[in-house]
Amino acid sequence: MFFLYSCAEIIHMATNIDLSYLQEISGGDASFIKEMLELYVNTTAQEAILYKNLLQNKDYEGIGILAHKMKAAIQMLGANELFNLVRTVETNSKNNIDLNNLPEQISRIEYLITDSIDEIQAILKTL
Repeated sequence: MFFLYSCAEIIHMATNIDLSYLQEISGGDASFIKEMLELYVNTTAQEAILYKNLLQNKDYEGIGILAHKMKAAIQMLGANELFNLVRTVETNSKNNIDLNNLPEQISRIEYLITDSIDEIQAILKTL
């Protein structure tokens, strides 16, 4: 299979995510990287939609569970701001603290997920 860019060049194309860890665990296997990026795009976008319903229903436990579920994929992509925010939402939701900030935090999570997906889709076009 022919790739327009090497995996190292792809890593440097990203601005909101850092694919270094994914590059490391894949051993530079572009097809594995592509598969992981596609999985993130397909699952994380769907999961992000759930936040609004959970927030509307004041299901803070559900928000915490969803945040926990999303952390691994987000961390794998090196989306540090997003990871830290999701971790904060998880902790606060599970402990019922600082809940008044959840709407703003969830809005920011949705923005960062959309931004990371846009970036990933641009990278996927080069693979």
